[in-house]
Amino acid sequence: MKLTVNFTEESHEEPELSVAGLIAKKRWTFPLIIARVNDVLVERRDYASTPLVDGDRVELYHLVSGG
Repeated sequence: MKLTVNFTEESHEEPELSVAGLIAKKRWTFPLIIARVNDVLVERRDYASTPLVDGDRVELYHLVSGG
């Protein structure tokens, strides 16, 4: 499966991958991650149930707070 993640094309061997699976594969453990798939915001509660398909454009951002 080919995905564009944060504007960079990536190939993934998995035939099925969710937003949560992609985050886990990248080993991101940030507490606040925002995800958009094909310009549509995905709610955090839906990360595990939102499938990714070949050609999807995914944007993942971790929010940072502090001063």
